[in-house]
Amino acid sequence: MQSVSVQSLARQFCHGQYVNTVDAALWRQTFEYIGRIQDESGFDQSSIAALWRQYGGDLRALIKNDALVLRVLKKCLADTRHQPLQGLTLYRGESWFLFDQDQIGFCWTPSEALATSYAKGLNAVESGGVLLKCFAPAEAILAVPPSASEMKQNTYICDPGALLRMTTLALFPKL
Repeated sequence: MQSVSVQSLARQFCHGQYVNTVDAALWRQTFEYIGRIQDESGFDQSSIAALWRQYGGDLRALIKNDALVLRVLKKCLADTRHQPLQGLTLYRGESWFLFDQDQIGFCWTPSEALATSYAKGLNAVESGGVLLKCFAPAEAILAVPPSASEMKQNTYICDPGALLRMTTLALFPKL
């Protein structure tokens, strides 16, 4: 297997390419490196948003540092909010364990049905799931859905700490 450096992994991430063959320590070092980058012109923001929508849960589980993840997402997605939002109601299906630890994820949807499917399914595997509802003010939204033609097109990437009026709508048993 070819050796991957922090810089090469950062370059791949900044172009929207996910590498699943490296360990958690290298991903943490890479996010720390990206957090220090001064020149943000190398960020392919729409590709990073697409990568995060698909693999964000995996990366978050590897990095295990939501503050670092948030810092990098804010930096990498700074110009992906191409709309004057007033804010909107969003939903998330979260694992009970992460919810209980106040480690709520970054991807939210206006579709209660989609969020419910995650709360009852994938996010209920280890500890059960919880369906959450919140109000996302414009400043909490880091990236908006790209277009109706893309998979997971209705996923907003948000700063969970900036979401308002979060409520629990339903709990689901461990699968």
